[in-house]
Amino acid sequence: MVTGAASGIGRALCMQLAASGFHVLAADRDADGLAAVAAERIHPRVVDVTDDKQVEALIFGARAEFGRLDQVFNNAGMVVGGDTEAMTHAQWQHIIDVNLWGVVHGTRHAYTVMLEQGFGHIINTASSAGMLPVPRSTAYAATKHAVIGLSTSLRAEAAPHGIKVSAAVPGIVATNIFGSATNLPGYDYQASIDRMPLRPLSPEQAARHILDGVRKNKSHIIFPRSNAAIIRAYRLFPGITSRLIARQT
Repeated sequence: MVTGAASGIGRALCMQLAASGFHVLAADRDADGLAAVAAERIHPRVVDVTDDKQVEALIFGARAEFGRLDQVFNNAGMVVGGDTEAMTHAQWQHIIDVNLWGVVHGTRHAYTVMLEQGFGHIINTASSAGMLPVPRSTAYAATKHAVIGLSTSLRAEAAPHGIKVSAAVPGIVATNIFGSATNLPGYDYQASIDRMPLRPLSPEQAARHILDGVRKNKSHIIFPRSNAAIIRAYRLFPGITSRLIARQT
């Protein structure tokens, strides 16, 4: 199962998983986008990940239809950019509902199924913003830090039950998430990304990195190498690295 499947990394994951022989439940709110993803082994499902009952029905329906649930990619997400004091309560609520509760719903119900069957792999899409300070993306960073904590803690708890959990930690990927971002007054998220000196990965490259990390059962699937280097630099030199990141955002 892949959420956020109508575009970007989610769409690329669906394509590559289907090419590897998996049956893939492609979940998204975007019915038109899902129609373009549908293929012989890709089964579109219109689902709002913020709705716990819809996610529960999706996951338990997958088990009923296919008899097992091998991998769940909780990938749906959105961003809000700008000065934190400009964020409304509704904007905070929305990004937490999508980026955190959406992952919690998918993880919780997948974990229940996988406990019963005795195997499975949950992969939650975080971000370098889940391991680094990112000014003017405070809400986004908060949700992605939470996804990292959820994934690493459940990984340790789930291992004795034969269940794997990984956090995907991409750097900049050329998807529509930044172009469709919620921009607070005076801020342009896409322009901020365009100023970055690093070349973004394609969604297809990102999906290949993620699936390679899944095969290797990595705890943190960090990519590309430049992203891993920045995260290491922050751990060693947090003050300097924080200032350099702030200049770019």
